[in-house]
Amino acid sequence: MPYFKIETNQKLDEAGTEKLSKDMSSFLSGLLGKPERVIMVSVYHSVTMTFNENTLPAAYIEMKSIGLTEDQCPEYAMSICEFFETTLAIPSDRIYIDFAAIDGSMFGWNKQTF
Repeated sequence: MPYFKIETNQKLDEAGTEKLSKDMSSFLSGLLGKPERVIMVSVYHSVTMTFNENTLPAAYIEMKSIGLTEDQCPEYAMSICEFFETTLAIPSDRIYIDFAAIDGSMFGWNKQTF
């Protein structure tokens, strides 16, 4: 049950937003070794965002998942930054990633908790 939220000041049209969401879902499936059917991606674009005193391309990302461990985060950070450098031309030094491990007993889906 990974949840991935993207906030960026990059402007995307509807097709670009949908493509980013689908591409991220596929990317995360490979990165995390989880099926796409359990991955949720939200995209918030055109967000007013200032970083390092300017409004150049930037992103704030949240990645939450059951079973996420601290030792996995450096590898994930590298891969996620590379994805955004390639897809949205956002330099890795303008990306913050908030990783969070979720306790399955505190997360619900399909009328139950994990």
